[in-house]
Amino acid sequence: MAAAPAPLSIRYAAESDLPSLGHLEIVAFPTSKYLSNTFPNADPQVLQNLKSVLLGGSLPNPEVHALVAVDPSTDQTVAYCRWTIPTAYGYGDAPRAEISCQAAARAAKALEYGPESTNKEIYDMFASLLKAKQKVHTREDDMILNMLCVLPEYQGRGIGKQFLKWGMAKADAKGARIYLESTPAGYPVYQKYGWEAVEECVINYVPFGGEGTQTFVFMMRNPRTPNPAP
Repeated sequence: MAAAPAPLSIRYAAESDLPSLGHLEIVAFPTSKYLSNTFPNADPQVLQNLKSVLLGGSLPNPEVHALVAVDPSTDQTVAYCRWTIPTAYGYGDAPRAEISCQAAARAAKALEYGPESTNKEIYDMFASLLKAKQKVHTREDDMILNMLCVLPEYQGRGIGKQFLKWGMAKADAKGARIYLESTPAGYPVYQKYGWEAVEECVINYVPFGGEGTQTFVFMMRNPRTPNPAP
C-alpha cells in the first residue's frame, strides 16, 4: 500500500516565489484562450517572466494576501492563491512580502518584459473589462479572490479547498462577501462553497485581432455561519 503524500506546507508568498507563481499562472490554465490570444506563439519562459514581473507589483500591497502551497518532499511550489482583503478588517498585520527596488521598477513597466507578440488591444480590453465588472458588482468592503491555481499533477488533492476555506473563514468572521471571476470549468467548485453567479460574460477576441470566444462567470459569495461544504 502506497504511503499517503506528505501534507503540503502553506505560507505567505515572498519575492523568491515570483518565478514559480508566474509558471503556475500559465500551466494551470493550459486551454486559456486569453493567454493564447493575448500572447500568441509566445516563448513560455518569456511569458512566465512577464507574469512574475506583474505579480511583483502586487505583493507589497497591504490588502493583498498571496499564499503558496509547497510540497515538502521536493520543496516545489505547487499552488498559490491571491486575495484582496480590505485593511479595515484587521488582517493586514500578516507577514508582508518585501519586494526589492529592482522588482518594483520592473513591475512599473511590466509589458517591456513580455513577449514581442503581445496583443496590446486584447491585453488592455481584458484588463478594462475585469475592472469595469468589479466596479459594478463589488463594494469597498468586499473581499476578492483574484487568483487560485494548482499544478495539474497536484489537482484533486484538496489544495484549492484549503485555500478557499482560509479565505471563507476570514470573510465569515467579518460578515464579508467574496467576489471572484471564474471560468465555466471552475464554476461548479465555487458554487459548491456558496458562490452564486451574478453575471456571465462572453468575450469575442476576433474584433481585437484574436480568435474565438471565451466565457467568464462573475460570482459572489455571501457570508455564512460555519459548516461549509466538506
